[in-house]
Amino acid sequence: MTTNKKPLAQSIAVIALSAMALDTAYAAIEEVTVTAQRRAQNIQDVPLAITALSEEELQERQIDEPIDLINYVPNLFGGNNTGLGTANAYYLRGLGNTESIATFDPPVGTYVDNVYIARQNGNNVSFFDIDRIEVMRGPQGTLFGRNTTGGAVSIHMKKPAEELGGWIEGSIGDFDRTMVRGSVDVPMSDSMLTKFSGFWLDEDGFVQNRTTGDELNGDEAWGIRTDLRFIPNESIIWDISAEMIESSSLNITNSFSDLSSFARPYDNGISDNSEDRYSQTGIRASDDSEGSLEQLSNGDGLGNRVDSWAISSNLAWEGDFGTLTFITGIRSLEQKFIIDFFDGPGFAGTYTIANSGEHDQFTQEIKYNNTFMNDRVDFVGGVYYHSEDNTTDWSTLFDIGLPLLLADREMDNDNTSFAVYGQADFQITEALTFTAGIRWTDEEKEVDLQDFKPGLAANNPYPNILIFPSAPGSELTTANLEAQGIATKLDESVVTPRFAVQWQITDNLMAFASHTEGFKSGGWNARGTSAQELIPFDIEEVETQELGFRSDWLDGTLRLNATFFWMEATDFQVPSAFVRDNGTIAFITQNFADLENEGLEIDASWAPNEMFSMYATAGFQDAEQIPGEAIREQQANCQAGLGGGGQGIVTPSCEIADQTRSPDSTYTIGANLTAQLPSFNGYLSGNINVRRTDDINVGTSGLPNGLVDATTEMNAGITLGVGENLRFALECQNCTNELVQHSVLAGTFYFNEPRRVTFRARYSF
Repeated sequence: MTTNKKPLAQSIAVIALSAMALDTAYAAIEEVTVTAQRRAQNIQDVPLAITALSEEELQERQIDEPIDLINYVPNLFGGNNTGLGTANAYYLRGLGNTESIATFDPPVGTYVDNVYIARQNGNNVSFFDIDRIEVMRGPQGTLFGRNTTGGAVSIHMKKPAEELGGWIEGSIGDFDRTMVRGSVDVPMSDSMLTKFSGFWLDEDGFVQNRTTGDELNGDEAWGIRTDLRFIPNESIIWDISAEMIESSSLNITNSFSDLSSFARPYDNGISDNSEDRYSQTGIRASDDSEGSLEQLSNGDGLGNRVDSWAISSNLAWEGDFGTLTFITGIRSLEQKFIIDFFDGPGFAGTYTIANSGEHDQFTQEIKYNNTFMNDRVDFVGGVYYHSEDNTTDWSTLFDIGLPLLLADREMDNDNTSFAVYGQADFQITEALTFTAGIRWTDEEKEVDLQDFKPGLAANNPYPNILIFPSAPGSELTTANLEAQGIATKLDESVVTPRFAVQWQITDNLMAFASHTEGFKSGGWNARGTSAQELIPFDIEEVETQELGFRSDWLDGTLRLNATFFWMEATDFQVPSAFVRDNGTIAFITQNFADLENEGLEIDASWAPNEMFSMYATAGFQDAEQIPGEAIREQQANCQAGLGGGGQGIVTPSCEIADQTRSPDSTYTIGANLTAQLPSFNGYLSGNINVRRTDDINVGTSGLPNGLVDATTEMNAGITLGVGENLRFALECQNCTNELVQHSVLAGTFYFNEPRRVTFRARYSF
């Protein structure tokens, strides 16, 4: 495969010419209100890179799951985490993380109604009854805090309406997919409004297990949500919500019947890859995986189950003093899974993980908004508290003819974070605004480990599993870590400022420049299978400069927004996979390098009339890893990776690898055409969008099998509206059945879903 990288300047010139061409041709684009700066603003007045999608746009573009956002946000790439269909791994501006263990934190934060979802395992929330989604690119360290160095995905649910009404929708599709979902608003009184929502999903998988006959990578889920809005007087609005979701979704590695080369396990010429995809793991699938070693020893339990519940409260009190908002969130997540790697051609054995985890978090924020000096100063500030308790019991095995137990341990890790923040917009003149903000965060983490392997080696209850005693001093216990000088407690205080200047050149043209900082938490290398490998890594800090403009043209029918960015991440947390001398696999994350990235992001939309609209997004970036002294020494000695398998920085040819999952360019273009049908008192609407992703490396080690050629994916749909209440839609996702490799982990491959055709019927009342 050859890689054709365009210089950044050339890419900028191309998009600039494209924008000029658009100016000759769009229709009154509706005003979009966002809260990216923790107060309501027109998106065109916000001096940061942001993409916002309304409820109507989510439906039109077939955004049913959070991972679907990668098709519509510049420089956003990702997929379901390896093995775990309930977890999404986002990469935004080159920053991301595929690790789901609780000692690792993602750099792209997910929020639901301003409540942070700490664990990646539970960020695949159901997308229905959504008011809007805001995706903020770049560090959000001042107003959102830790673990938002890449950006933040902020989901805002619809609130109870003042009138009785609602909707119900049913859909059927490929792979025997059936979904029913709906919502109803029930006002109890003028001061008490309620909403009830729910969904149910059942889908067979698209991967055939040739060993057991099971169908894999299906989805079973249900969820309910209750919202209460209490308005006792004109000064107070109190929103309370409660939800419960159960989901079973697997993302197992799969291969193809016409596989010709291990080094290149994909073929974009496959005519119908849904029929060719297969697995050959000997572990039987289970709808109720316990994630236990006992279940795995019986050859059972392949699957991934997540049970979660959440309660949130948002109390806003407005008076002459300003507005005080009390935001409280309680979330609990229980996950159990067994996943198997290395079951495809080219491997003689398997690498298997059994996991059972409980994750509980509590957040409390008190936010204050006010204006001063005759509305020339807008201020937002507050205090924030986050507490998290994680317990994870997991086992790892490697097949050497019989399964060999590598590790069996339980880990408790507690995270506590306290922050104080403030940001003010100073209107210097009618056209010029200066923004200054700062956040101070104090974070404490602690880990405690128990190792069950020594006891199992002494008295093995699983005769079909090989269990050898651990080397003295290598047991995964807190005492062993401390005896070897490995810290079990981390404490860090960080200051993250933001500065911006905003110039309202005309009523329809705004330019801005900004400097923003953020940080991602440190943690422990919990993938290690011995005390010597379970070492801590430091926080990762990011600084970003942005230069951009927001503009409306042609009487508000054409919108063109662009942002240039320059980013530097210091003490970059690099994940890796390598092979030990004994042939087993180890996973390591350390602060091996820095990361530099620069790029351009474009959002454009055109609506010349009520019948036709178009939109386009484009992202360009040039991410480059800057390794430290140890990696430079490794490169000079032509050591292509610690232990022989790649450190994520040095490639087998002893070059510095491109940053993983950071394509040089991504493009999306879409259109919608609507025709009124007076005889039906309805309409007929068609929509189409195409996503182009440049060459990319989706591995963790810079190995050639992670290189993926440029890909193009297309979604399309047609909708018939009858009257004001009834709507039918026929949709397809990945219409051309493009095969896209999202990830490769230690030689195992993960792909997008095959083409899916869905029929929907929706009734509103």
